[in-house]
Amino acid sequence: MSVQKIKFLIAGIVILSAFAYLAISGFQSENLVYFLTVDEVSQKAPTLGGRGIRVQGKIVPKTLQKNPDAMLLAFHIQGEKGTLPVSYKGVPPDLLENGFPVIAEGKLDAKGVLVAKNLMVACPSKFEEMKEAGESIPTDHEALMQQAAKRKQISEAR
Repeated sequence: MSVQKIKFLIAGIVILSAFAYLAISGFQSENLVYFLTVDEVSQKAPTLGGRGIRVQGKIVPKTLQKNPDAMLLAFHIQGEKGTLPVSYKGVPPDLLENGFPVIAEGKLDAKGVLVAKNLMVACPSKFEEMKEAGESIPTDHEALMQQAAKRKQISEAR
């Protein structure tokens, strides 16, 4: 083999090794999270210990507890059949209120509480407009039904 071929072979091995390292480390990242419903978390709680999860649900009315001095939040999010306690330390989203849909991302602790490291209000601009107009925030099912009705009206108008 010539020196040129050996250099080319070494460069190829280095590049392939770098890609393999990036692929393997990407799958072991803490950023890899499962998107689950509240009810799925309730069913799979024992198997989710230590895994990152992302859960969407509505804040159960009158469960939102704020401690602004310690920047702590505690509340429950509601699924179709059950609820999930959530704790969060950090600056809360602006529109975080009872009854609003939220997305919490974190890990379950030993007590079954989702310790969230990220907390987002789902579609905040839409709910801000509804709140200002004095309208009630629809449930997930109601929102899906409204979207389906709008699609049907649009397709019938064509």
